[in-house]
Amino acid sequence: MKVSIIVPVYNSKKYLRSCLDSLVNQTLSDIEIIAIDDASTDNSLAILKEYQKKYPNLIKIIRNEKNMGQSIARNKGIKIAKGDYIGFLDSDDYVNYNMYKTMYEGAVKNNYPEVIITGLNFVKDDYYLKNNFIGLARKEGRIIDVLKNPNFILMQSPSVCNKLFRKDTIKDKLFLEGRMWEDVAFSFAKMFNANRILVFNNADYFYRKRNNEGVSSIGFNINPHLLDIIDVANRIASETIASNRYDIFKNQIKFIQCATCLQRAEEIMKWQIPENDKNNLCKLISILVIQKYGDWMNIPIEYLSTRIGFLELEKLKELTNECNLETKNLEEQLNNKLTDIKKNK
Repeated sequence: MKVSIIVPVYNSKKYLRSCLDSLVNQTLSDIEIIAIDDASTDNSLAILKEYQKKYPNLIKIIRNEKNMGQSIARNKGIKIAKGDYIGFLDSDDYVNYNMYKTMYEGAVKNNYPEVIITGLNFVKDDYYLKNNFIGLARKEGRIIDVLKNPNFILMQSPSVCNKLFRKDTIKDKLFLEGRMWEDVAFSFAKMFNANRILVFNNADYFYRKRNNEGVSSIGFNINPHLLDIIDVANRIASETIASNRYDIFKNQIKFIQCATCLQRAEEIMKWQIPENDKNNLCKLISILVIQKYGDWMNIPIEYLSTRIGFLELEKLKELTNECNLETKNLEEQLNNKLTDIKKNK
């Protein structure tokens, strides 16, 4: 098996056919599609069975009896995957018919790099799928030596869905379970532990934006799981420590940790809560980042602004300058504040 594609599915009936159509029409032979139905309550499972009946040698279905979350679903898929490479697809997105062929053949030509990356397109509908990807040119990939170009990783998307991971590099290093933003920990840890990354500038992955039902629909309401991001940031460091690479990429890892955590403050600024509550939460996050990962205000704003809005960073700096940076028990304070805001909303 060349490539295993893992698709967690939960109540995805509106977009699931588009997702599956883009997979069953892949031009690469010897692939498997592992669909994990995470106890859907709509007819997603019926759609999966319909496609499995039509493509019995291509599609495998795992059914969870209760909803367990995307990371657990993905980990189940990894454990049974047979492909040389493993990819992931969100059930509300779709991919170019040539995506996996281009990536896999590139891997063969380049002596099987640990990670392969292709381009992301943000879309609202099935336009490209329905028009058979007309006008999308194919480009050759290029190899990045990560040890010689460590800053390359800083510019990459945290998504796992526009990537292939060589199976032998991830089989015992799975997704954080029960956490939001698990993609961030998985993708960056695997890139920091790679020797070579193959990169294609093809717009092959179509990420459906602004839909209200799917994986990409997380909005800006109060998020009680805000502190999951600390476990995510810590996981990036722990995997590189385990492989004796932390000292090599220490500066890059700290940048990703700071930027990823500060993105949560950017989200808070858009919550529909009183301004004073927003400011207090943002202050607590900023101080927590400084205490755990270093003074993010010393990072040039032109670098941070590649991941966080410039105006939001300026606002966050103003708020942080008002604070006592020696504040203790920040995680407990954050949790208590979130609970209080939720009660009063």
